[in-house]
Amino acid sequence: MHRPAPTHPNGPSAGQGTTELHRHLDVSLRLSTLLELARKLGLEGQSTSLEAFRRKVELRQPMESLAEVLSRFTIFQKVLSRPEDLERVAWEAAWDCHREGIRRVELRFSPSFICEDGSLTWQEALDAFEAGLERARSELPDLSAGLIVIASRDYGPDSAARTAELYLENRHRLIGLDLAGSELDHPARLFAEAFRPVAEAKKRQPEEIHVTIHAGEAAGPESVWEALELLGAERIGHGIRAFEDPVLVEHLRLQGTCLEMCPTSNWITRAVPSLEAHPLKTALENGVAASINTDDPTVFGVTLEDEIAVARDRIGLSDEQIRQSFEHAASASFLRPLP
Repeated sequence: MHRPAPTHPNGPSAGQGTTELHRHLDVSLRLSTLLELARKLGLEGQSTSLEAFRRKVELRQPMESLAEVLSRFTIFQKVLSRPEDLERVAWEAAWDCHREGIRRVELRFSPSFICEDGSLTWQEALDAFEAGLERARSELPDLSAGLIVIASRDYGPDSAARTAELYLENRHRLIGLDLAGSELDHPARLFAEAFRPVAEAKKRQPEEIHVTIHAGEAAGPESVWEALELLGAERIGHGIRAFEDPVLVEHLRLQGTCLEMCPTSNWITRAVPSLEAHPLKTALENGVAASINTDDPTVFGVTLEDEIAVARDRIGLSDEQIRQSFEHAASASFLRPLP
């Protein structure tokens, strides 16, 4: 993929006050860090160059399916096995976001994915990531960064219930709960019971409990409806296929539900046939709140600045629409503004 460079220096960019809502921490490693950790575990040879490793990790063209993309995540799972490495990764990710001009960022991770081999407990993973973010916050007083915990569909409802419990037990440290994974094989309705305690908690603390759900990426509008009606989603991750249902589009507009759109990711996973066909512009033109995000920056080799360039030069957003998308992100953020 040829990514056009930002060609409008006076236009909107990832600058002071920029908010990113959808970035997976467990696949936001610096490529050099990923290679270093892979070498330590014997997953890569000492002679492997950074560029050769980049070609193994990064995806530059559309893959056959979302499942094929997710298969690239295995190496991240293998290297994130020690608390000190998780702390380092979170600290580096926060600094990298700050260098991109981001001042408010929501980073998400899946404990069932990271801790699958049992080398870490879920709480240890959370503690390590939070320690890294706290260190970065102390060094970057103008950065607001928080963690969203992901329940992974592919691990089943019991795992999701455990994730919901982890979220509620650590609600003072986590800013939200997500559900991600294969929508086609594991529809949202299977997780309604797992999310029920979160819905009950939200009734008691509506300003403190937050839910965002991956939906409408590989599955159709019904997936988005289920996320909204059965899981209590306040925001939707991706939501590409919502635009197949005019009634749903109007519902999203009226409710002010923000779609966390990730253009390069949506193209590479074939959620859209081309970047030009991405519905980000359609969303904004129809009054639907939509934001611009990187999703998995290491795998897709992108920064938020790259995604802004794609939104402008490939999807056709005006400078005003790009500004509007970041206003939507700021309004929909689960993070409180810094004082």
